[in-house]
Order: sequence, then C-alpha cells, then structure tokens
Amino acid sequence: MKVQKPNWFSFIELQSFVVRRPWSVLSWASGIIAVTFMGYYSILALGNPPNVIGQQFVLTEFPSPSISPWFYAKPITWFSYAAFLYWGFGLEAQKKHFLRFSDGTRRFLFVITAVIAFGAFYEIFFNFMLWSALETLANNCGTIGCNPDLLFNSFPNLRNPLSLTFATKIVTLVFAMSIYSLYFLHRVDREIEKKSPSPAAGFSRQETYDVDTIRNIPITRSVSFALTTGPPNTDVEYHQPN
Repeated sequence: MKVQKPNWFSFIELQSFVVRRPWSVLSWASGIIAVTFMGYYSILALGNPPNVIGQQFVLTEFPSPSISPWFYAKPITWFSYAAFLYWGFGLEAQKKHFLRFSDGTRRFLFVITAVIAFGAFYEIFFNFMLWSALETLANNCGTIGCNPDLLFNSFPNLRNPLSLTFATKIVTLVFAMSIYSLYFLHRVDREIEKKSPSPAAGFSRQETYDVDTIRNIPITRSVSFALTTGPPNTDVEYHQPN
C-alpha cells in the first residue's frame, strides 16, 4: 500500500494565486474576520442570552481597554468594517463577470440596489430620530445621563426589543454597501462605453442637401482690373476669362 502525501499549496503557488486574484484574497480575508466577530460573540451569548437583541455586540469592546487603552471598538463596529470590505473587494473581484452582463441585467441590478439603498436610508433617519428622542426623555436611567448603548427600540413586534446601536450600524452598513454597489455598476457602464466603438457621426438630410447644393453651383472666374496711378496715357489692363 502506497501512501501519497497531500498536495498542499507551496509558497510559490500561494504567492502566484495572491498576485493573480488580489481582490478575491482581500474579500475572503475580510469575510472571515466579519464571520469570526459575529460567530464568537453570538456563541458567548448562548449561555446567557441578553434581553435586548444585539446587545452582546454593543456592550463589550475589542480588544479590551485594559489591554489596548487607546485603540479598541465594539464588535458590531469591527463587523461592519469587515463586512463592507468583504462586499467591496468581492465586487472588484467579480468585475469581469459584470462586464459580460447584458445592458438590461445591469439596469435591473441598478434599480434593485437603489431600492435597497432607499430603504436603508429611511431606517437610518428613523433610528437616529428615535435615538435622539429617547436620549431626551430617558434621563432617569443614571446619575450622569442615559448610556446610548442601553437604548433599544421596542416598537417592532418582537419577543425582545432591538438595540438601537446594533440596528443603526447594521442599516448604515447596508446603505454603504448599496451606495458602493451603485458606484460600481456606474463604473462598469462607463468602461463598457469606452470599449465599445462609437458610431461615426452622420449628417442630417438638410445638411446633405446643403452640401449637394453647394457642389452644384458653377464656379466662374472673376474679372480682375489692375488700375495703376502712373503717368497719363496709362492703359488699363483688362483680363478676360478663359
């Protein structure tokens, strides 16, 4: 029995793959980071689920301020950045496929993306309006004032209320991804227009008629007179046309 070694990627092959598909590598790396943050803090909340949806992604910091007192952020913030990079790099990696799409397909994707951006834009305004109202009204939740990370939206008919910080960052992420997608589709259209040959400029029927009329006008030689101011009896030269 012969044991065959697994065919692992060598360093040269890995380097060649990164050089050939840099956008894909960046997209996959960003996606792994986003899934890691979302999965890790979701698993931590299984034993002690919070009363507010998404609160486990808001009330903690990564890395811990005790370890890195100057550079840290909430898990939902890291997830938003990584998810946006995953989407943006992924679109750039698939650009050659979008260039092969028909004009109707690209227009359809543009309209659908615009609708998603419209919905996310409304939710951003709604969440910030509700956030400001609760900040003004809920002044009895602490001696210094209410922590904005503790505010939640209880209006949706959910089993648990929804954290405003969590929901606002999610809809802002969706809005940012939609705007970048619209910009990406616009760039694809511009690139296709540059690659396609432009048709030759044609003449209108009136312009063609004017050109033909000018061509049919007979051109006659002009009669020139040469008059000199010399002594008397100077003859005037007269040139007749041939």
